[in-house]
Amino acid sequence: MHTPTELRDKLQAHQELVLANALLLGEFPSPSGAEKDRIDFVAERFSSLQDVSIDELGNLQAIIPGKNPNFNILIAVHADTLLTQKPEQRNTINVGPEGITGPGMADNTIGLAALATLPDLLERLGIEPEANIILLAHTKSQNSHDLAGLRFFLDNFKRPIHAGFVLEGITLGRLNHSCLGMVQGDIICRVHQEPGTRWEAAENAMIIMHRIISRILAIPIPQEPRTSVILGSLRAGKTFNRPPELARLKLEIRSEEPGKAREIRHQISDILDEISSETASVCDITFPALRRPGGIPFNHPLVSAAREVHQELGVKTTTGPSYSDLSILIEHDIPALTLGLTTATNLNEADETVALEPLFTGLAQLVSILQKADQLESTLTTQ
Repeated sequence: MHTPTELRDKLQAHQELVLANALLLGEFPSPSGAEKDRIDFVAERFSSLQDVSIDELGNLQAIIPGKNPNFNILIAVHADTLLTQKPEQRNTINVGPEGITGPGMADNTIGLAALATLPDLLERLGIEPEANIILLAHTKSQNSHDLAGLRFFLDNFKRPIHAGFVLEGITLGRLNHSCLGMVQGDIICRVHQEPGTRWEAAENAMIIMHRIISRILAIPIPQEPRTSVILGSLRAGKTFNRPPELARLKLEIRSEEPGKAREIRHQISDILDEISSETASVCDITFPALRRPGGIPFNHPLVSAAREVHQELGVKTTTGPSYSDLSILIEHDIPALTLGLTTATNLNEADETVALEPLFTGLAQLVSILQKADQLESTLTTQ
């Protein structure tokens, strides 16, 4: 069994594999729901593996067979990116001595490149896993799709999954093992203005939304367990001289306390009903995403194994709850972790850049944790 530092040194020699996959994948725009080009590319890379298939939602799965046919570990990576070109346009990707630059490179092109490269890396390193390694590039994770691809895969996959890893481009040292309760809310306030109404008398959706925000901010929010309401986006109006007829607020409620996010959600719904009745407006809320809290404890063997690997690699571990892909594995009672691969700058910009030097530490981390998970077979398969 290779030590983490030995793996890091050996992986440096295979830099061209990772870079080639990252460059080629990065050129394909991949907005949520339009990941086909990337999925087809990775499918070609997996052509020598077992059970390579693409399901109805476009998810790609393949299996690296292990020595124990009854032991299964999942590695999941979302194939879509939030910042990308239109599907018919190509992204521009640049490689420099320090990093790779391009839209969506950190979230999550580099994670998908690592997944595409992993079978070749394991073969070159002479590593034969004990578990079957299920590789999943899943689709429709962003925005209103709400991780539809990952949900579909886990709802329909027939084998038991004994452990899971969510692979993200950033940040190296990230170690999520639990999930916050989370509710995303999309509030739309509409008013009706009669044609010819003087501007002084016209209803103003922005002002009504301001009342809604003031009432939301007055909701008592506990500090323990940790709870927060994040006002993420506010849009209203189109010009200087006409009161807006529509205002839209996007927010997110997070809490470690079971049921607290749901409780606040109901309070916000009551506020909207009350303000709608008091004004000439219709205020509605929809909930694009919901998560329940859960996960594995800090002292779980899988968490301990990851922390040991970080220590051996000199990586500072950052623990804390997540609220994205990991939550779906938690909903299916799969002990799982989210891991980051490298560091990045200019996040969510067209020149988003991932650093090369830490990437090979991140890859060594992944392979080392997989090896340690192999040694936890009896623990993981009896839970």
